[in-house]
Amino acid sequence: MTLVSPVPLSCAEVVRQLWPHLDGALPESARAGIVAHLEACAGCRSHYDFAAAFLEAVRTSHAPDEFASLRVRVATALRAEG
Repeated sequence: MTLVSPVPLSCAEVVRQLWPHLDGALPESARAGIVAHLEACAGCRSHYDFAAAFLEAVRTSHAPDEFASLRVRVATALRAEG
């Protein structure tokens, strides 16, 4: 079933909302617009496919210590930049 959005979304709007969409953090009305756009736009669909694959890789990873180390490195770099 295709969900129809009353107002078509731009590619920028869809890409900006992909992560909250994948996290299930958007209301149904916003989700419907994104799904409709992704069905019609191959460019945005590739962004979606990447984000979904990335989240799946993180979710299925069995290396929590590596992510803890990455988190520390990122936080340290951010602090160094102010």
